Amino acid sequence: MQQVVDSIGPSRITLFDRVTPFPGPQLVGDALDACRQSSSQLVVAIGGGSAIDTGKIVSVLMTHEGTWDEYLTGERKISHHGIPFIAVPTTSGSSSEVTAGAAVWDWEAKRSINLIHPGMFPDVAIVDPELAMTMPKELAALTGIDAFTSAFESYWSIEAEPVSDALDLQVIRSFATHLESSCNIGDLASRSECSLAATMSGVAYSNSHPNVCHAIGSPLTLHWEVAHGQAVGITLSAMLRWTAPAISTKLAALWDALGVKGLEEAVGRIAQIMENCGLKTSLSSLGITIGGLDTLVEHTRWDRVSALPTPLGHDDLRRVLQDLM
Repeated sequence: MQQVVDSIGPSRITLFDRVTPFPGPQLVGDALDACRQSSSQLVVAIGGGSAIDTGKIVSVLMTHEGTWDEYLTGERKISHHGIPFIAVPTTSGSSSEVTAGAAVWDWEAKRSINLIHPGMFPDVAIVDPELAMTMPKELAALTGIDAFTSAFESYWSIEAEPVSDALDLQVIRSFATHLESSCNIGDLASRSECSLAATMSGVAYSNSHPNVCHAIGSPLTLHWEVAHGQAVGITLSAMLRWTAPAISTKLAALWDALGVKGLEEAVGRIAQIMENCGLKTSLSSLGITIGGLDTLVEHTRWDRVSALPTPLGHDDLRRVLQDLM
């Protein structure tokens, strides 16, 4: 970051470096206020998904009337493009550099606010794997499993189509081959593969959207403070079991991408990847108790579950989650 400031000249930049993981409403408001006070003509976000999401919101609201909180509460709606926005990811998994949405986390109300509009697509995405070389193992694992999970969700979604399928299969193949090395060795070759795969994942799921794993992941984060990648990845194998019968004609290509021969091998391989990357594979290991399952089911984002090819009800989900304990 300092290299960017020094190369352009500090007098020409307003630096806002207070973005934290899971940015809250006030932080987004502070960033927008700083941008408005400086009369900036361009927003550049360098960082992970939280930094890029914050930058998206700031850039688009720079050309909208009203206060930031009016858009977060839904009182006002985003209607058009913002000032030019450049996204520069330093992680490999949020895919925010090629998507039109941004998440704000209201911890007090225990809810996530998702702003989505075509005008929020970044104008430019600079994906340089050299910038991902500083990721510690944990962050490489969390961001990688996020994009890996999104590709599966996109692939089994009722919104899926041939182009998204092709992208999703390549994303799954790349992460299945390189994520463990990216986490445990951190070499440029594996980090490069994961950077490309993460961006491809975002292109795919901008058309065939993430669904059930992310729907369950939100309350895991809001109520138990589970990191986002871990929260969405924990249910991947269980949801693959649930959806597999409904996408039987697409399974051969999926098994080939994952490097397995069938469902049981696929479930085992997903667990192996997560464990080798230092991630948890059971809800109990995250501090979830049987008594907490009702809270988890109640606060699941059910609007996203509707994209599943096999209907999933509240009782179904509770049984699935219980098996993950």
